[in-house]
Amino acid sequence: MEAPKKNTVLIVDNSADALLTLQGVLEKAGFDTQTTWSGREALALLTSGEFDVLLVDDYLPDLHSGDFLTQVAMLPIQPWIVVMQAAVPTADQLLRYASLGTSGVVPKHHLAEVCKAVATCCVAEPLANAGVD
Repeated sequence: MEAPKKNTVLIVDNSADALLTLQGVLEKAGFDTQTTWSGREALALLTSGEFDVLLVDDYLPDLHSGDFLTQVAMLPIQPWIVVMQAAVPTADQLLRYASLGTSGVVPKHHLAEVCKAVATCCVAEPLANAGVD
């Protein structure tokens, strides 16, 4: 009997330490992961359609997060998107992320919340569809 397919997460962060930590936590929780620090590389990887969830830092060294998420929205296959922020997001930031198709915004350094957000992506309704005006 074949094992059930694991959800695959693409982790995009500008910090090598954060990438390793997030990868370890998510793999321990049962996810397959791939990592990159580059928004441009992440876009190339996402075109493969192999990722269920995109976990992305709100700061990328090579692309503004808004530009990156706009480009992700134009891809033919849409992963669930979780944005990580170091600071508590403002209402305006939440609305902006929702308008860009994100499923959630989580505090970057609260690993339990990051893991929970990734784990619930496929069963929760994306912010973009949750009636946020």
